[in-house]
Amino acid sequence: MNKQALGQRGEVLACDYLRSTGHHIVCTNYRTRRGEIDIIAIKDGVLTFVEVKYRTDLELGHPAEAITKSKLSKFRITVLEYLQQKEIPAFSDMKFDAITILEYPGQPPQLELFEHILGP
Repeated sequence: MNKQALGQRGEVLACDYLRSTGHHIVCTNYRTRRGEIDIIAIKDGVLTFVEVKYRTDLELGHPAEAITKSKLSKFRITVLEYLQQKEIPAFSDMKFDAITILEYPGQPPQLELFEHILGP
């Protein structure tokens, strides 16, 4: 699989997980010139912005290691742009999560949720 297909696989698994926990998927792959939000979901009135990292081995490290300060900074800026574009007040109920997925060939995916990656 190429990088784009791997990313799509991870996002499909993450969306399936979020739906199984009662989330409604609002948007996937929201892009601006400054960054991308992989998944935007809502549950119980709380808007959740989700970064997804997917790997099929540990050659490049655990997927969580790919969530860098630089990535979080771009993530934050992109969220602010989304809120502005959609005219959503910045004080609305929202949270910022990450889902990491490690899926070795022939084995079930190992999914881990990291909540509040930008603070509460």
